[in-house]
Amino acid sequence: MKAPWVLLDELAQELRELRADVRGTVHPLAVVDGVLALGEGSVVKAGCVIEGFVRIGRNCVIGPNAYLRGCTAVGDDCRIGQAVEVKSSLLGRGVSVAHLSYIGDSVIGDEVNVGGGCIMSNFRHDAGEIRMPWEGRLQATGRNKLGCWIGARSRIGCKCVILPGRILPPETQTYPGSVVR
Repeated sequence: MKAPWVLLDELAQELRELRADVRGTVHPLAVVDGVLALGEGSVVKAGCVIEGFVRIGRNCVIGPNAYLRGCTAVGDDCRIGQAVEVKSSLLGRGVSVAHLSYIGDSVIGDEVNVGGGCIMSNFRHDAGEIRMPWEGRLQATGRNKLGCWIGARSRIGCKCVILPGRILPPETQTYPGSVVR
């Protein structure tokens, strides 16, 4: 498997060539300021803002008042809740992100559940380069914005904070209010 920062770079390159293709429903009170590819059966609810290059799979529900931006891809059968922000991230199939959460520059595996009020932080407060453990060692990523990699079927408890550059293996469960350092 490729490193998360490599996957995100490749995703951005791919999505910058995206063509608008809306096969689902976008509420008239949603704003699309960029390029949106929306799969069949998907719904973008009122108050949502989509900026940049965003691909949303089939049978998804986005919002209300969600904010998807940058180069973001959302897999099939996902639920992005009230006032969730997703920035330049890759979300797998069947991901559910509850209300008031933030996911920045992250790779989220299939069937992950993210509780309400969670933060996948993507920026060190000292603005330094984010390093990430990969292939048995801590590696430089060349990025000062990089969130986390969460493996498939993980469950992130409400009000969790995951610091930049962290990896959670498949089927991880965090307690509500945890800080993953």
